Amino acid sequence: MNKILLGTLLFAPLLATAATPSFDCAKAKGAAETLICQDAGLAALDNELAALYPKAIAAFSPEQQKSERAMQRGWIKGRNECWKAGDLRQCVEESYQLRITELQIKGGQLRVPSPVDYQCANNVTLSTYFYNEARRPAAMINLSEGNNQQQVLAYQTPSASGTRYEGQNLTLFTKGSDARLERYGEPTLSCTEIPTKGN
Repeated sequence: MNKILLGTLLFAPLLATAATPSFDCAKAKGAAETLICQDAGLAALDNELAALYPKAIAAFSPEQQKSERAMQRGWIKGRNECWKAGDLRQCVEESYQLRITELQIKGGQLRVPSPVDYQCANNVTLSTYFYNEARRPAAMINLSEGNNQQQVLAYQTPSASGTRYEGQNLTLFTKGSDARLERYGEPTLSCTEIPTKGN
C-alpha cells in the first residue's frame, strides 16, 4: 500500500506540470480556463495559439492589428462561454481549432492552395481555396453573384457523404467535381467545377 502511495506522490509533480497553458493557472477564472489548466491537450492548443498569434498579425497594418486584438478579446470571451455547452471540453477544443485555423489563413502561415472554381445556377460562381493543412481543414470561399462579392471562411465538419464546409450563413458540400451551395434564406444551388485551362 505504501509503495502505491509513494508512486502516486512521485508522479504528482509530473501530473501538475502536464498542463501548463500560456496564462497563469493561479489566476484561472471560470470552468473553461480551469479545464485548460487540467488538460494537457487543451493546454497544448493554448500554447500553439499563443505562439501563432503574434506571428500571424505581424505583417498587418496598425488598424488591422487593432481590429484583430479586439477579435482576440472577443474570441477569449466566447471560449470562456463554453461552460454553457453540453460538452465543455469539446467546445473549448473546437474553439481553439477554429481560431488557430483562422489565424493560419489570415496571417499567411500556410501555403496558399490553387483555387477550385465552381459555376452554380443563378449566375453564382465560387472561387474556393481548400486549406487541408490547416489545424482544422477549411475553405476560403469567394462568392460572386452579379456585382455582389462575398468572402466566407468555412470549416470542415463531419458529413455522411462527400465533404461539408460550414461558414456564416453558408454551407458548401463537395463531392468529386460537383458541389452544393446552401445559403440562409436562399434556394439551394447545384454547382459544377470549372476545369482549369490545360485540363
